Amino acid sequence: MNFEEFLQNFRSDDLSFALKSLELPTTGNKPDRVSRLVDLEKNGTEIKQILRAFRLEDVRRAAKAVDLI
Repeated sequence: MNFEEFLQNFRSDDLSFALKSLELPTTGNKPDRVSRLVDLEKNGTEIKQILRAFRLEDVRRAAKAVDLI
């Protein structure tokens, strides 16, 4: 599983929260929001820094959805 696939397991409002925390636009649908976060990673931002922008419970929910925890 790659980072983009993992991000698909977050709710749209979770993605919006993270984007706002990273001072990025929160508009658009879920694929648009995922794409912005993937672009951020592709441009050199570490994945762990992006994940820190989410609420802890949101990361846990997504990780459980893919059996990471």
